[in-house]
Amino acid sequence: MTNSKFSSVLFDLDGTLIDTAVDMIHALARLADNHQIDHQLNVAEFRQYISKGAVALVKSVFNNPDPALLETLRQQYLAIYQQQLNTHSKLFDGIAEMINHLDQQQIPWGIVTNKPSWLAVPIVKATTELNTSRILVCADEVGIAKPDPKPLLYAAEQMGLTAASTLYLGDAQSDIDAAHAAGMQSAIAMWGYLAPEDKTEQWLAHHRFNQPSDMLKINQEINLL
Repeated sequence: MTNSKFSSVLFDLDGTLIDTAVDMIHALARLADNHQIDHQLNVAEFRQYISKGAVALVKSVFNNPDPALLETLRQQYLAIYQQQLNTHSKLFDGIAEMINHLDQQQIPWGIVTNKPSWLAVPIVKATTELNTSRILVCADEVGIAKPDPKPLLYAAEQMGLTAASTLYLGDAQSDIDAAHAAGMQSAIAMWGYLAPEDKTEQWLAHHRFNQPSDMLKINQEINLL
């Protein structure tokens, strides 16, 4: 764990700020039902796939379909999911307090997600606690997804941030890799959608937070506040 100072924060969305697992897995169950696929989908078992994206979710049920069918299923899945955005999704415990603390301390923060904008924007707008975010950057807006650093660097540029003093918090290896490539500090949200096979110690993140308040403790330790 590093003691380097950071003066701004960027966040991943799903699995970091918001628990979208129930809505996403219910949508996957509907897709399976539409194709007469027998399934035993439950949130506890399938939440680990969420940070790996819609393709991984579809593959987990449809047994690695050919590329053309996979793309069709992915589009069908996202269309179903769009119909039930914000039905069960909610902030993880402690996130509201963490964001309130950042706002009180006037620490700028934003969101960088691989979720397409037509899904991410309605979720963020509907979540009052996220309305003080300085920016929302989605992969489709910049033309490439994490682990490429471009979305993070674009957010930093638009917010006037220095990469070296910015912390990026996410729950997937692609988040950590993107932060490293962007020259930012990296942190793992250990409450997120981590799979049993994820070897998080090998991601070489600067920080590992077991709960959101851990980030505030780090801030206090480095005398930022």
